[in-house]
Amino acid sequence: MAILLALSWCGAALAREQVWTPHEENAAWRAECGSCHLAFPPALLSASDWRQIMARLDWHFGADASPESGRQQEISDYLQRNAGPERQSTARSPELPRITHSDRFVNRHRGAIRLWQKGQLKTLSDCAACHKDARQGQTKD
Repeated sequence: MAILLALSWCGAALAREQVWTPHEENAAWRAECGSCHLAFPPALLSASDWRQIMARLDWHFGADASPESGRQQEISDYLQRNAGPERQSTARSPELPRITHSDRFVNRHRGAIRLWQKGQLKTLSDCAACHKDARQGQTKD
């Protein structure tokens, strides 16, 4: 019984760490989001964060990222179904949620943040700059 319990805990921990591999694939998400940047895995943000982002695609970090007709709802539904856990804080900012501001990102990328602050890294949102396999969804971070 103890072995089964230990295995279930390991499986749950592994599942939490597999943010780069969505539970399901979605061609519209990969095509639309991946046309300008890495199609960030849904588990990197919560469902409420994705709702905020998808509601403001006409001003997506300074650009109009409105998808082709009919795709916005499909992508939004997909992101919310595969989203990560909700954040602890319920405070809302007028700014769109950013993966690079999440606790998970900050805790795992302190070195990259220091390089970025020193001007040695162009942007924190270019996962593939450090994680060469990020586009294939196989990074360990």
